[in-house]
Amino acid sequence: MVRSTLVAAVLMLMLPATAHRNNDDIFALEAHDSESRDLQWELENWLGVGPGGLGLSHSDARWWATKEWWYMETCGASVWYLKQLYSLLTHRFTIPYSQREALELMFAYAKKQLDPDQLFAMYHVLSGSHLGREKARARAAELLEKDASPTELSNLYRVMATWLPDREAQETAIEVAAAGCEAEKFATFYQRFHDKQRAISEAVSASFDMQAYRYAEDGKYYTASEFKDYFGSNWMAKWTASPVAQKVARDGKAYSVSQFHDYFKGGWLSYWHEARWATQRRIAEDGKIYTMAEYVSYFRSQWQQKWAIAPVALCKECTAASHP
Repeated sequence: MVRSTLVAAVLMLMLPATAHRNNDDIFALEAHDSESRDLQWELENWLGVGPGGLGLSHSDARWWATKEWWYMETCGASVWYLKQLYSLLTHRFTIPYSQREALELMFAYAKKQLDPDQLFAMYHVLSGSHLGREKARARAAELLEKDASPTELSNLYRVMATWLPDREAQETAIEVAAAGCEAEKFATFYQRFHDKQRAISEAVSASFDMQAYRYAEDGKYYTASEFKDYFGSNWMAKWTASPVAQKVARDGKAYSVSQFHDYFKGGWLSYWHEARWATQRRIAEDGKIYTMAEYVSYFRSQWQQKWAIAPVALCKECTAASHP
């Protein structure tokens, strides 16, 4: 560190005045590198046998920390956040995971920036359905990745059970929650048309004041109504499989429209309109970070599938991950 700082100082004297500002980047990189090593050490210390640690052997703790620290930093995951995820997986679920399973899922969920409280809420809703507790654990993460809201899923269960057989109501609620459907909108259109599929189609299009956008195969974002107009009878499958558009709120975090609705309550729409669109980014198989536009350009027809499985990096405008 001393030698590299000295080199930077010498270079600064040699560079023309117009280039001096680049030196700030050198020092920033050094500070960043130091913080990175701190995160790796902090992660290894928590996983190991020290006070408050998980009790892994020194070699196992180092292996996990070396393997995962860069992803955790790039995805905006702190050790405090990882502790919350681990506690959820090993204590809060009715059927807890083993330590090995919990560690693997903890890092996997952190790479998707999943909120532990939202995970538990989704699990709680699903575990009361026909799925049962074991399947509910797996489906909870899957639905959150699709931007389903546990609150709306619970409301959809309740509303649909008024008109549909119980199992059908549960299965339909899970399906439409992944499409971003508001229960209130479904109830309105079902009472009007008395037709489940038409009610779903109209409700998804009208949900969240028609401010929900998803990215189609061309890499551009569209509303549900625009998907419907373009894709016709297959629009719902296309919509559900497409990445959800996000905006950056005042706290520097990226949220979908349903998250704005859940987090900001009555004033959500004004917050949504004032927010900037998020330039979403993910980590590709080569270990480098790319924007969605770059995924579209490189992977072409496969970009949505590649995007769906890739770890979530902080958006370009973000200062923190969307979880606590």
